[in-house]
Amino acid sequence: MLPLMTTRERTWKTLSAIALSLALIILSSVLLMPEVVEAEEISVTVTGDGVSTPTTFTQVQLEAMSQLEAVYTTINTYPSKKLLVARGVKLAELLNLAGIKDEASLIIVIATDGFKMTFTREELLDDARYYYPGLQDNHAYAGYITGSPEGAVRVDTILALGSAEGDNFNNINSINAPILMMGQRWVSEQTNHAHVKKVMTIEVSTASPGKWENPVATPAAGSVIAGSKVELTTPDMDGDSIYYTIDGSDPTFKSPMYNWIKKRWWNNRSDQLATINQAIEINEDTVIKAVAIGFGKIDSDIINFNYQVSNPKPPQYILTPVAQNTYTIQTTVDGIPTMTVNSGISGLKNFTVNITPVTAHQGEETVVFIHWRKGRQININSTRADFDLLKTAQAGFNVMPGDLVKVYLLDELSNTHDSNPLLWQ
Repeated sequence: MLPLMTTRERTWKTLSAIALSLALIILSSVLLMPEVVEAEEISVTVTGDGVSTPTTFTQVQLEAMSQLEAVYTTINTYPSKKLLVARGVKLAELLNLAGIKDEASLIIVIATDGFKMTFTREELLDDARYYYPGLQDNHAYAGYITGSPEGAVRVDTILALGSAEGDNFNNINSINAPILMMGQRWVSEQTNHAHVKKVMTIEVSTASPGKWENPVATPAAGSVIAGSKVELTTPDMDGDSIYYTIDGSDPTFKSPMYNWIKKRWWNNRSDQLATINQAIEINEDTVIKAVAIGFGKIDSDIINFNYQVSNPKPPQYILTPVAQNTYTIQTTVDGIPTMTVNSGISGLKNFTVNITPVTAHQGEETVVFIHWRKGRQININSTRADFDLLKTAQAGFNVMPGDLVKVYLLDELSNTHDSNPLLWQ
């Protein structure tokens, strides 16, 4: 028979059990408690042979400087459009405090993880950069669908101590601070990849910038058949953008861009690559002028690719009658648009067509309206103009119910007996 415990012994045993339980609870809480990481102190060092006084700026010093805030527009290399807000120190002020030299030509911005972007001095300090309120016009997100350049607001390039996606300054945070933030030189410029996050070092160099390699065209310039599609490439295709023209002017960063989707995304966007990085179709003698432009290097040479079409496509236009309650629109089996006067309609009435070029023609064309009544041609009206620009033609006739008006687009209309007009529709 076990000895009975006294009241005092039972009390001590109970208290001991309670104490042990509390100790285990406290210990487990300590073990499971997430580690508290103190916010990393920001510091940025400006160094290199392009400054006279290499300087390290602490977070306290950066915060004590005059702070600028602005909305920035940007396009990434996917390409997608974005709005950003940022608050920070003007980059030019930091470089001036470090004594940037007149002969400084390159600025290399390096992040804490080793990522770096190289810029020419002109790109960061001299070129005018803007916020474009109309960036998302025409399409909110697709970067290759260019927005409006109207209402552009000049913005400074800053080292931001706070930033956020969108246009709400209340959302600004320091997650990516300090971050290099810049505007666009033009509404189509891709700049998002140049927004270096968690900047640690800014190296200013007097070394001469390199030069982007010249674009190459495939097929090569020369004689091609109508409908040939020309692709433009460079050895890089990621850090540089190929800009081109076909109107005889020299391309700049404001010209159409060829390689919207940069090489880093080609595997992800293989199904859309040929549609967005669209080859240039050649249907008539054409000179393509192309240049490679990107951060950190001098623009490539402007290269001319001169194509002669051996069997040019004939000009072609689509004529679309404008709907009105005076006539009914139809199309013949040959594709000729017709307008039949409705019952109860008579007198002088106008007949209008919109004109869409499929294959354009250099110079003027002739639109001919022919008025028929009971199978007999009773009137004709022609207008000669450059309908690649005008896009609309109109004629007026005195009509009766059931009258028919047909519309043609020709090269020209002549009274000479040996002239055979060409139908371009």
